[in-house]
Amino acid sequence: MIKLRKAFVVSLSIVTILVMSGVAVTPVSAAASAGDLVKIDGVSAVYYLSADGYRHVFDHEKTYFTWYDDFTAVDPITQEELENWPRGDNVDVRPGTKLVKSPDESTVYTVEKGGILRSIVSEANAISLYGADWAKKVIDIIPSFMVNYTVGAPLTEGVYPVGTLVKSSSSPDVYYYDGTNYRVFSNEASFVNNRFNFTNVVTVPDTMTITAGGTTISGPEDAIIDTSEGGGGTAPSGSGLTASLASTSKSAGNIPAGSPNEFLTLNLTAASDGDVEVSTIKLSAYDLGTAIYIDNVTFYDAGVKVGTAKNVNSSREAMFNFSTPIKVTAGSTKTLVVKATIEAGQSGNFALGVKTAADITTNGATVSGSFPVVGNSQAIVTGVDIGTVTMSSVGTSDTFNDFGEDHVKLASFNLAAANEPIIWSSMIMKNGGTNTAGIVGNMSVEVDGTVIVSGAELADKFVNFDMGNLIIAKNDTVSVEIYGDLGIANVNNTIDLYFDDANDLVFTGQDFGYGVTIGTAGFGGLNAVSDGIVVTLTAGDVVIDMDKTATPSKDVRPDDNDVVLATIKVVSNGENATITSIGAGNDTFMISDPGSANADMNEIENVELKDIETGAVYDITHASSSATATNIGLTLTDDISLKKGVTKTFQLRIDLLGANDTNGVDTNDSFQVTLEDGAFAITGDDSDDDLSNNITPTSVTSAIATVKSASLTWKTTSLATQTIVPGAKNIVIYRASVDTGASSAVTLTSVKVSATTTVATAFDDNNVSQLRLYIDGKLAKTVSGQIAEGGSATGYINFTSLNATNSVIAAGKSVVVEVQADFAGTFNPVGYIQLEIDSGTADIIAKDIDNNAVVESVSNVGTQSRTVILASAGTLKVQLRTTEPKANDSSYILASTETRPDKYLAELVLTAANEPVKIKTLVLEEYGSSTDSDIKTVRLYNSAGAMIAEKAPAAAGHVNFDALNITLPADTATSWFIGVTTKSINAASDAEGTGTYGREIQFSLASEGVLTSTFSLLVNQAVTAAGVDTGSDITIIEDANGTLATGEYTGSTTKSMLATTTGSILTSVVNTMADGTLAGGTGKTVAKYKFVFDNGNNRNSDNTELKAQLRQLILTLATSTGASLSNVEAYIEGDSSNKTTAVNIAANSKFTIDLTTLSGTTEKVDGTVTLVIIGDIVTDGTADYMQTEINNLNTDFTYNGNDGNTGMHWTLLSSDLGISDVNGATLSN
Repeated sequence: MIKLRKAFVVSLSIVTILVMSGVAVTPVSAAASAGDLVKIDGVSAVYYLSADGYRHVFDHEKTYFTWYDDFTAVDPITQEELENWPRGDNVDVRPGTKLVKSPDESTVYTVEKGGILRSIVSEANAISLYGADWAKKVIDIIPSFMVNYTVGAPLTEGVYPVGTLVKSSSSPDVYYYDGTNYRVFSNEASFVNNRFNFTNVVTVPDTMTITAGGTTISGPEDAIIDTSEGGGGTAPSGSGLTASLASTSKSAGNIPAGSPNEFLTLNLTAASDGDVEVSTIKLSAYDLGTAIYIDNVTFYDAGVKVGTAKNVNSSREAMFNFSTPIKVTAGSTKTLVVKATIEAGQSGNFALGVKTAADITTNGATVSGSFPVVGNSQAIVTGVDIGTVTMSSVGTSDTFNDFGEDHVKLASFNLAAANEPIIWSSMIMKNGGTNTAGIVGNMSVEVDGTVIVSGAELADKFVNFDMGNLIIAKNDTVSVEIYGDLGIANVNNTIDLYFDDANDLVFTGQDFGYGVTIGTAGFGGLNAVSDGIVVTLTAGDVVIDMDKTATPSKDVRPDDNDVVLATIKVVSNGENATITSIGAGNDTFMISDPGSANADMNEIENVELKDIETGAVYDITHASSSATATNIGLTLTDDISLKKGVTKTFQLRIDLLGANDTNGVDTNDSFQVTLEDGAFAITGDDSDDDLSNNITPTSVTSAIATVKSASLTWKTTSLATQTIVPGAKNIVIYRASVDTGASSAVTLTSVKVSATTTVATAFDDNNVSQLRLYIDGKLAKTVSGQIAEGGSATGYINFTSLNATNSVIAAGKSVVVEVQADFAGTFNPVGYIQLEIDSGTADIIAKDIDNNAVVESVSNVGTQSRTVILASAGTLKVQLRTTEPKANDSSYILASTETRPDKYLAELVLTAANEPVKIKTLVLEEYGSSTDSDIKTVRLYNSAGAMIAEKAPAAAGHVNFDALNITLPADTATSWFIGVTTKSINAASDAEGTGTYGREIQFSLASEGVLTSTFSLLVNQAVTAAGVDTGSDITIIEDANGTLATGEYTGSTTKSMLATTTGSILTSVVNTMADGTLAGGTGKTVAKYKFVFDNGNNRNSDNTELKAQLRQLILTLATSTGASLSNVEAYIEGDSSNKTTAVNIAANSKFTIDLTTLSGTTEKVDGTVTLVIIGDIVTDGTADYMQTEINNLNTDFTYNGNDGNTGMHWTLLSSDLGISDVNGATLSN
């Protein structure tokens, strides 16, 4: 057997996204965008996509980790999509993070922006700048990649290179050296937001004084975080972010005190022009409950805690700073859940919300929404014994463990459930020890000895364990242990896991459904650094490790070459050293079969060790083996040099014999490498000492590689029935999911699908004009006129001679296989098409990469994929309705503005069936009092809020969209929304300022009278349409009996909501007075409410500014029994000489204030006006409180939007403002 050594391929590549620089590039698909880190599935290379349209590869994982802490942000894409991004320069090592050198030269360099290398000059200068352990900062660059860099002038001795992160030993402040100034970071968040890692911070010599200069770094800066360093800039941010209350928000109800419960579900929607990052959110407390009782307020994103829990302060606020900003992808919605706990023993009504747009900070995007966004009020109930969880038996026995040890216990504790069974969702633990990448990995959680979680990893000090809703039975106690595999770090580094706060453990009671907080008593034993087990890393002179992350368990196949069984790491800590041999043909260095198949070791050959840094390959000899031997001793006799403190990384590779060899491997054979300390002959270069007696750990083992033959599993996918018409194209008539085994790529050579025999088939060439086979979205075959007739008058198609490239399915991949059809322009609509696989072995033929036949498995032979019904033409139904939340309220609309996106007049639901349908015309009838003097245009919007049509109305306000020509997809209900733009009222310089105050706007689909008299159309022509496939007009008439059916549109008696025109509109009502101390006295300020009006430049007939007239305010008062309020008055802030006296209605503690009695015209306002409420307070001074509230905005505030002239006065404000009440300040003593 000939073995071809495969060329060394760099294993890691990454793509970056930068700001557009005007370079013309090939258009890219929407799935990947600038700023993404991407890779092709099954290929290890990672790329950074830049905004100038290029892809930039990371030449090695060491380069990658100078920019990023982990691979969580890397997304898989297809090869075709990647190739849409032309290849750009490789990504360089991040400036200021590491020192670099090439194995073929002795000079050590620093790296500055643009890949400029600057010699460190001497070892003395390196020690001065970086300390005695400076060599640990050195990483090797593969010689072939040194061409990516340019050698510049050597460093000036004693001066750090540009980009270095420094601090002094006497201060925690960290600085960024920009070549001129040491710029200080304002806080840890600003450091993390620039994607820096504290392991790269250099402590300067005590003789050096750092003087801050330049501007403070307070947030992410493009010039610092630009991964491609000029290859296009950073990813563009979106222009807008909309905040809204999610429909899934917890409804108003009762909750127990002392329990973490949902208070707010917040939707954040980014504009489609770029991602938005949210760095801070300020929450405010609402309702009459005492705000300071709201504790442990916490944000969750997809069930994972975000940021740190906060308590609401006496100002009724809680500020959240996210050190890693919350990213909202362009055009998408991020849903955040806010949970909080009301202190045990307290009562009242509580709510949380975002008060204003200014309370959300982004990376430049404009925040909008209907503020405040407030969750529903939750009332505290008492006397409920919800579940409890108590922690005990916290492990505190510190350990000392060697580098590379696996399954090391990191933490342990017991949990006891009481009162009800407990659902355990997740937990987050923090490492209070050394924050070094790779210090520990492959972390697991065992509960009562059963592994519940495995493979978890640290990410910036934290590890998140998804407990999978594990049930802890009522009155049961479980033992919890956390384990991990140690990596190679520094001697005396530590791992110290603990819980940062109580919300890091997420529990829910199974019976009552409320959140459960961990009990404080036992939790105090594991909520701080050093509370639990502290693992200290130790090492001998030499440390060995098997990196199971780099080479995890995997499937391999017979005849595979260069199979990597293990990634072996070796480092000499005390001095340079030389390995003269590894192994002696015995079990200190061996390959064995740990499984039950007992692989024969004469089934492998060409064992070798490859240095992944240099590409050097060392041959390994192995002991002669009988056919039944299940392990084989290995021996390597080449000299290998180790540099002090520098980790050498090797791959142990083998070739597997195949079926054509004398001794081929068998299915389920498995292979594992064992390496013990006794295998090494190693000598210190300086001391000439034998170092083999001080190697840690004593033994390491690799993950397991298991032999699997090529395989293919085929499963027909059941699809919804579809009706089609003559001329229909691109119709999916069959679909299957196909999975390949991990050992080999599979090539489909033929696919046969057949019509079922259970119904009269329409699958023949008279009905079907063309068939196409797609594999994983790629066209594999196109045929016409080749449907064969089978038994019982059924038809079938056999796709053969498939596209050689597009018929290959990568190993270990799941893909979709589809058959699409185009139908004849005319056919007889009789019968069905139902396709299936009749025989797994005969209908699907596939080969592996060696052209050997693959045994295919069809899991559901005889299952039909889709029923396709043949019809003669398409159909249409159009419904006007007012039930959708965006179109179910009447509203006020400011003259000269357009309909708000949450206040549409009505929704039109257009349901097309059988084929795509083109809407040609649409006629709406205006039923309100408005005419074309009031309505400028009528608009149609799609469900995303984009305008799709606009037309000026006829004189009476009716409108005919006579050239719509908008195509609707087949078998889909499409929503359009009706809105308007209005004309101003006497606005200066506005020739169309003909609007009239109080005019109502209301539409329906046009009646017979409007169709015939206004537009000279025929009856039943409010909607006209045509089929896209057939090209024929579709019949649709007005519903005559109130029961809408296919082929009908809603009758003209069904009308939209009302929009009423106003000259000035109220846009906001908020409390502006902070909570304070309640003190007795006369004329005391008890409330301040700010009202914001907008008149849109509307004018009175005499050309004076049209303002809003304040009419009436009703306030509800809540007090303790020891406090009272009397002689209530109100005035506009800044004009305290003009007051109006409230009428006290003591029976229901309401004060009614007639605002029209304010002197002169002070009650007429535009813009912002603040009403100040004063009164005489009596208090006994013992735990009293007092608070006012606008309890119902639909009844308790009235204004006139027409300068107080004739016309209606506006109430019913809840719908327009999105709030129902406004709470005032709480005064207490």
